[in-house]
Amino acid sequence: MVRSLFRLVLLICMAAAWTLIQNLPSAHAQSTKSKFTMQGDADTSESPVIRDGANRPCLNVEAAAKGHVANGELMDHIVSVKNNCSRMIRVKICYYHSDHCKDATVYGYQRVDTILGTMKMSTFRYSLSQR
Repeated sequence: MVRSLFRLVLLICMAAAWTLIQNLPSAHAQSTKSKFTMQGDADTSESPVIRDGANRPCLNVEAAAKGHVANGELMDHIVSVKNNCSRMIRVKICYYHSDHCKDATVYGYQRVDTILGTMKMSTFRYSLSQR
């Protein structure tokens, strides 16, 4: 008798908790502002573009500025390079017309994410050269 009463109370509590959880607004619905600011393509450099056998560029490049959690004004400038070819490619990623650069090695069919820098700017220009 005590066990069945305990089970009944437990089921009622679980049902009440489930109802409360279902009525809470989701974290996704609360956050309408994007945490990333996507950037444009890399500015052209004088290095030749490495291509595959079908004459497609081996590298796909994306860049974004991502705000810090503690201080939303500070933005990490992230450049992501994906190699769609089997050969290793060395890249040099720089802020446009700057000596502030990062070198990376992107192995075949791999992706490398690099933080180019951190500033209080949500947009940035960068160049990429392949070797």
